[in-house]
Amino acid sequence: MVSFPAVGSVAALIGIVSILICVGSVHAAKKPNIVFIVIDDLGFDDVGFRAETLNEIKTPNIDALAAEGLILDRYYLQDVCSPSRATIMTGRYAMHHGVVDWIPPHSSYGMDLSDTTIANKMAEAGYSRHAIGKWHLGFYKSAYTPTFRGFESFLGYYSGGENYFKHTNGDAYDMHRDPYPNCAENCSTNAFDLDGTYSTIAFSNEAVRVIDTHDTSKPLFLYLAYQAVHAPAQAPESYINRYSDTIEDPIRRTFAGMVSCLDEGVGNVTQALKENGMLNDTLIVFTTDNGGPILGGDAIGARNYPLRGGKHSVYEGGVRGTAFIRPPSNTFQQVGEKYTNLMHASDWFPTLCDVAGVDDGSANPLDGVSHWQAMKTNAVASLRTDMVIGNSTDLCQTEQSPNCGFAYRNGEWKYIRGAGGAPFIWSIQSAKTKGNCNVLYGQCLSGDVVSKNTSSSVNECCSVCQESSKCDSFLYNTSSTTCTLFSKGATQYTNASASCITGTKYPKEPNYPSSAVVEEQLFNIANDPYEYFDMSNVNRTVSSQMSKELNVILETFFEAKDDPACPFPGWPTTPNGKVAVPWC
Repeated sequence: MVSFPAVGSVAALIGIVSILICVGSVHAAKKPNIVFIVIDDLGFDDVGFRAETLNEIKTPNIDALAAEGLILDRYYLQDVCSPSRATIMTGRYAMHHGVVDWIPPHSSYGMDLSDTTIANKMAEAGYSRHAIGKWHLGFYKSAYTPTFRGFESFLGYYSGGENYFKHTNGDAYDMHRDPYPNCAENCSTNAFDLDGTYSTIAFSNEAVRVIDTHDTSKPLFLYLAYQAVHAPAQAPESYINRYSDTIEDPIRRTFAGMVSCLDEGVGNVTQALKENGMLNDTLIVFTTDNGGPILGGDAIGARNYPLRGGKHSVYEGGVRGTAFIRPPSNTFQQVGEKYTNLMHASDWFPTLCDVAGVDDGSANPLDGVSHWQAMKTNAVASLRTDMVIGNSTDLCQTEQSPNCGFAYRNGEWKYIRGAGGAPFIWSIQSAKTKGNCNVLYGQCLSGDVVSKNTSSSVNECCSVCQESSKCDSFLYNTSSTTCTLFSKGATQYTNASASCITGTKYPKEPNYPSSAVVEEQLFNIANDPYEYFDMSNVNRTVSSQMSKELNVILETFFEAKDDPACPFPGWPTTPNGKVAVPWC
């Protein structure tokens, strides 16, 4: 005979179960806020938590967040801005979303409209979504702008760079306030009220406003893409003057001021989260979009020491990024440590989908993998063993490499077809905070000698050159510890030697043998993280295998092209001057 509990007992049991179900539902519905911060052109040696040399630039707010999370130690992006940003947004390699170089402002293409963005996925997960700062993913049609790509509001500029105070790209004003989804011509306004406000301050203020007015019944996804620290070299004098007594070089000093203003902005955003009771429930990502530029017009003081190369090249200094992830409270078992699993910018899409509790289904195939579970325990995991690093850009048409190189990594091996682009040099710091020098290892020079002396290191030799108005380049011999200074235009490559280090004042490039066309390179990044030793002729088996693998990879290469139906007509003129707006 079956016995049943008393009616009162059943009611009590149902009540307890109902409470547990209710509590469980509330807990399951709790999603962390996500603040995704992108810094433009930040070098590997430009913030305190990453600094390899003198830690000369002070970033206390950024460092504090890094100490509460994991520093991404083997993290890669593309070598310039637009490809990296599109990869973050879509979870796809540049060669698959098609944005394989930075997008000029007059271009009639952008991040493909068929691609699902991370903002679209956050909408599925129930997030409020706001974008601030640099877009640079196309704007010739309104459909390519942020509020058509999943964001509910946007304040910032559509193109790739501009004056920090005047907000002009060339002769056109490019600062927009798009307050609603699908905000086009009759909704979007030119934010002329910000003319004269330094962009780092303007974007930080807008982030604080978004946080202060956020309805906390919904989780927040904030994409904060600073203009800093991209060229031009501009910052309020009060920030630059902080380094008057510590950084003698005016280029590096101005750059340090730009970084300090950025750090203050990050601190203000963090404080706003705290004051609104949101910080403990917020995931913060901090990432550069590529390595620091150390050559060319956008080289304004960044340094990637000890890595080789910089922005525009596929050497480590161009594609290995400075980044960290700071979790909500009590989420990670370890903090203040390095996360050493191989990670690519395409991995943010599935990782953030995991964070938000939404599937990572996309209209197009993903290249990224989620790191969220491994990050929770900081476990060593083979989440990815290979990655497509992609093509070098912009400065890659050199005598050494007539064609832009393409890089691919498998395990600890990195294969570059071609020279990898410029810069293919290393950036170092002078021994006396005189600034940066660009150097080339293993190459000897001769020429008109200004002076010759003994130096304890190549850094000291760099300082001596910086102090001499007559010095254009130098040769440091590690065997004899001799520092030889040469006058401008008087040096020429002589021979290769392991004891020779040639250098020049930043942002110039040392001389190199122009006849040495490079067809392929191979580096073991585990044993040679600074890419001193090309193993392509030593290990032909690996080179040949990776070359075959790259041939297969490149079969799916896609590059977006201008829309022939929408040629650039010129910027329209308003009573306040020309404005950069969609034209098709």
